[in-house]
Amino acid sequence: MNRKTLIGLILIGAILLLWPTYLDVVFPEESPPVSPEKKLVVSSKEKETPVVSSSKEKEVLSSPVPTQMQEKEILIKIQTPLFSTIVSNKNGGSISSFVIKKHLKEGEEQIQLVDDYNKESLLVSYINLSGEEVFLDGFWSFSQQENFVLDEKNPAAKLSFYTEISGEVVEKSLLFNYNSYAVEIDTDLEAAEEDILEGRFRLDWVGGIPLTENSRQESLFLEGLVSQGGSIQSYRVGSASLFGGGSSEIERDSKRYSGGTDFAGYRTKYFGAFLIPQKTNFVEVTKYGSSERPGVDIRTSQEINFKKTVLFFGPLEYDQISSLGVGLEDKILGWQWLSSISWVIYVIMVFLYGLIPNYGVVVVLFAVLIKAITYPLMAKQLRSTKKMQEIQPELNKIKLKYKHDPALQQQKMSALFQESGVNPLAGCLPMLVQFPVLIAVFMVF
Repeated sequence: MNRKTLIGLILIGAILLLWPTYLDVVFPEESPPVSPEKKLVVSSKEKETPVVSSSKEKEVLSSPVPTQMQEKEILIKIQTPLFSTIVSNKNGGSISSFVIKKHLKEGEEQIQLVDDYNKESLLVSYINLSGEEVFLDGFWSFSQQENFVLDEKNPAAKLSFYTEISGEVVEKSLLFNYNSYAVEIDTDLEAAEEDILEGRFRLDWVGGIPLTENSRQESLFLEGLVSQGGSIQSYRVGSASLFGGGSSEIERDSKRYSGGTDFAGYRTKYFGAFLIPQKTNFVEVTKYGSSERPGVDIRTSQEINFKKTVLFFGPLEYDQISSLGVGLEDKILGWQWLSSISWVIYVIMVFLYGLIPNYGVVVVLFAVLIKAITYPLMAKQLRSTKKMQEIQPELNKIKLKYKHDPALQQQKMSALFQESGVNPLAGCLPMLVQFPVLIAVFMVF
């Protein structure tokens, strides 16, 4: 390894280590705006397409059916190796706190994914026979008042909540697992089916996810995602520009997707909130305007006979995402043509981290590895550059001699290239080959 290469690797490592500090200085954290008023839209009849999801049986801790409805808030705490959450009996089980334990954000031991925007999500609603929309947004009953600590010995906890519809008791349950960010939701309204128009209900996730980075560059990754039939549709939510520090105004907007949906949700740079329904009639997605905290509301319409929904709420770790089995991991790794390269880079990074549990060292080692892999291309580029320098005097003579005849000048230069065995594009092509790798590294990190 020559001196220039060694200096280059040292500079690359220094840039990677100092880049987060630079972003904190250039893009200081902005104070969050006031929480917007949340509105719900009345559902309408849509064409349906079946979507089936499966879940494994797990050991469960659950609560018995209560004898009377609750009139006050109950908070249940759940601790796992991955996260710590607090579930409220409001809305029949809304997540009022969700703290990520395993992350790489410097200076913070834990990351909170719940704020005033999304702390009252998982709201159930339906249209009654009079055409009125009914929101089950009160305090549902939960009789077993205890907290849970989940691990390999106690792998799961099922929280069951109850409320009444026209005198009939209905149930909504949330199943948490110690090794997953996926929450299995079971909304059982069959007892009140006669009071529900067309036998359909809605389950909503409102408020998206709060921003966790201090840099405006996180806005480059903010997007809503909806997958139908394996085809993923996305739209930008953040207002940051990829090639500049400016931003453009974004209007509050809603989109409705009819038929079966594989998943629908919202992602930031490192985290996501996605609903994976068993079967949907339609999904409605609403993105916030520029004057509000960036976010997306997800509303799903489902038949009461298909009551299961999976909520994924947490970091976009490849293994966790791929275990959902809905193809979300393909979008997380970047564009379709880039995802294969991103996956290879991800596997290499995980392998190196398993050997050396320090991401700073891993990044430097990865840079050395990329340098070694692309060395043949770089060597070819250097040889081409050297040959171009050797014939440069002849090129200058041709340019000067035929400066009034561009066509003949180009002809003479081409003849010189052919005679000297020089390809003028040989110095550029090796760099173009490396661009997909650089973009893939950007997507993985």
